[in-house]
Amino acid sequence: MLLANIDPFGATPFIDPDLDSLEGYMEKCVMNNYFGIGLDAKISLEFNNKREEHPEKCRSRTKNMMWYGVLGTKELLQRTYKNLEQKVQLECDGQYIPLPSLQGIAVLNIPSYAGGTNFWGGTKEDDIFCAPSFDDKILEVVAVFGSMQMAVSRVIKLQHHRIAQCRTVKITILGDEGVPIQVDGEAWIQPPGVIKIQHKNRAQMLTRDRAFENTLKSWEDKLKYDKGPLRPHLYPQQSVDLATEEEATLVQMCARAAEELITRICEAAKTNGLLEQELAHAVNAASHAINKTHPKFPESLTRNTAIEVASTVKALYNETESLLLGRVSLQLDPPEEEQLSGALQTAELELGKLGEIPWLYHILQPNDEEDHSLGYGKRNSRSSMFRIVPKFKKEKTSKKMSPQSVERWGTEEVGVWLEQLSLGEYRDTFTRHDIRGAELLHLERRDLKDLGISKVGHMKRILQGTKDLAKASMIDL
Repeated sequence: MLLANIDPFGATPFIDPDLDSLEGYMEKCVMNNYFGIGLDAKISLEFNNKREEHPEKCRSRTKNMMWYGVLGTKELLQRTYKNLEQKVQLECDGQYIPLPSLQGIAVLNIPSYAGGTNFWGGTKEDDIFCAPSFDDKILEVVAVFGSMQMAVSRVIKLQHHRIAQCRTVKITILGDEGVPIQVDGEAWIQPPGVIKIQHKNRAQMLTRDRAFENTLKSWEDKLKYDKGPLRPHLYPQQSVDLATEEEATLVQMCARAAEELITRICEAAKTNGLLEQELAHAVNAASHAINKTHPKFPESLTRNTAIEVASTVKALYNETESLLLGRVSLQLDPPEEEQLSGALQTAELELGKLGEIPWLYHILQPNDEEDHSLGYGKRNSRSSMFRIVPKFKKEKTSKKMSPQSVERWGTEEVGVWLEQLSLGEYRDTFTRHDIRGAELLHLERRDLKDLGISKVGHMKRILQGTKDLAKASMIDL
């Protein structure tokens, strides 16, 4: 945050000839989180004064929040800065912003404000503003209309007070009296002058990835649910029996194919975060298993290890194939898509060879809902190149459907539709909740969450599928 004194003899405030120019300014402090001028700064200033006078009354978070509430209620009655727009001028990226009647202005660099409030009112992109982030060098500017608004924003995501998103903020304090300002909670009275906020530098920080945590939790829940068929009970002699040399070679070849698949996934994940979120747990589990199949020690390969390799590589193959053949727009580059497709086909081939080993067949055999008459390599047959748009789209376009036909679907037809989206695992859930064609066309994201669907990729596939069904119905009509 930079300061420049206003010219007391000039009729207009100090204006930058160049937005990036620092001439005439001096650095006051570094703002990491947020800046405030007006109402919120006055409350912070009064709290700091109260804490210095009576430190014993401000020794806990609860007491501090109570004092903020008392001071905020006091300002609700006094409205000290009810005409702040007459005392300050705001410019964002060099553009003058006319202000409504307000009591304060807040400039945010992080989505958390005043003890955890999302004062911007959301974390997602919309038609006007991009998604707020603490690493995009963009500041969010919002209006403070009163202490009641600040209190309500703790429980309701308000958005009507948004002013702008910009890289440089300039606030000119007019008149002869100073105005309280605060930077990251530290407040003082700022005399008339010009305040300029712009990016200085950045540092790497650790942050919590909630999307990855949710993906990890869903995978753990799925593994618990699939624990029976995925990792069958081993008899004591089976756990110590060594695999034959031929069986060990097949397991090692499968492990090498899985390593190549993991390499391709990691390369594609550098430009596509969805792959990392959806496949992170499967990749980690498969990597841990194939590390036990070092080619220098084939005689040490036990059946336990071989079963672990087969089950984890199969899970990785199924998840990767489901994601590639789903309705999520991955937007992979053609070379990346071709390499990933080739690695997936190689893994499928090696898994097919492992399925010929009698004691591994029960690990790699088709699921009960699949056609047992189809071989392992045939039931998911496809061309040499994976298509992001699945076969279901072709079948849908070739088969004419009217709005009446979709709305007349029963739970059985909805289940078949889920199978065509490679999401048959949710068939019983949809049937249990009696979701028919009429309800399917009006499903929303919150409905899928209520059904227990937490994976981002699966939610997007279902929503895109329902959108395509509705669009096709409108076209046919």
